[in-house]
Amino acid sequence: MGGRAFSNDFPPGSFPRLPPKLYQDLKDRLTPLLQTIYTLVEVPPEAPGKKDHGDIDFVVAQPIRESEDALTALVAQVLGAVKSVEMDGNRTSNYALELSQEDCELLASNGSLPIQKLYLQVDIHVCLDAEEWELLKFMHGYGDLGIIVAGIARCHNLILGTKGLKVSSPPDPPIYLSKSTHAIMEFMGLSMDRWKEGFTAVEEIFIFASTSRFFDPRRFRRPQLHSLTKSAGGREMYHEFTAWAQGLPPATHCLEAGPEAVEEALVHFGKKGEWDAAALARDKRLWSKNNFSGKLVAEWTGLGWKGVKMVMDNVRASVGGEDKLYGRPLQDVRNLVLATKDALSL
Repeated sequence: MGGRAFSNDFPPGSFPRLPPKLYQDLKDRLTPLLQTIYTLVEVPPEAPGKKDHGDIDFVVAQPIRESEDALTALVAQVLGAVKSVEMDGNRTSNYALELSQEDCELLASNGSLPIQKLYLQVDIHVCLDAEEWELLKFMHGYGDLGIIVAGIARCHNLILGTKGLKVSSPPDPPIYLSKSTHAIMEFMGLSMDRWKEGFTAVEEIFIFASTSRFFDPRRFRRPQLHSLTKSAGGREMYHEFTAWAQGLPPATHCLEAGPEAVEEALVHFGKKGEWDAAALARDKRLWSKNNFSGKLVAEWTGLGWKGVKMVMDNVRASVGGEDKLYGRPLQDVRNLVLATKDALSL
């Protein structure tokens, strides 16, 4: 049922499910209105065979006007919204539009029992740029296709979401590889030309996803993949795909799960240097903690914090910086610390 953003503002049943024809009519009416405000306006393609629809979800980008602060109010005015919920941290705003008498009559002819007034919820997600707009259309298009492709990537420790493709680099922030839909899909071995052709059946979507060079049906037999992401919970198409995959023979072309895919992705997207630098920085921090920390220096010298700082600063200066200490044996570092203490007459 649509209208969840306004459940406390309107009577129950105010936001009916829409039959496909009315949904398409409303989408066609609203799109040109939003195009007076944003250059890029589209609804991600729906899953094939859907019998009815709730909200209409637009993704937009590139506002024609400069000031974004007034855009939410301007959108409400252009759409004729009777109520709106301002843009949140996810850059999504919700609008309640009253349906026309003709729309209500069409609903009645489809078996709905309209109350005095009926409404449509329109959700508008504002993307930062054209690349994010393209990626959001892919990730939210054709039902759970985006979640399925993300699941295939996750089998190889690659994380795909609405902000792009990334790899984890704990405890540091993840390293983003790309937010270009075309570049990501090309790397995954999926044809964007085929995606743009559209799908008329759910199985066509499954076949498309299975053409990824990272897909191996054996990995979708693992129970933990059913809780791959929070967004996969309750996703019927995603779970249908896992069941469909179980009937396929093992892939002969797929990379084995392991570090190979991450390594290949880092090189492919030119992020190997960043990854190696982050790994080296982590190793240096760990080395310092275990070999040249204030706690260790205090234990070795018996000094208070001022004396410890003085010794550590002088040790660093004597060798040309802490990086020059990195990798030395613990005993060598200890001897250097004690020698520095004696030289400072502490």
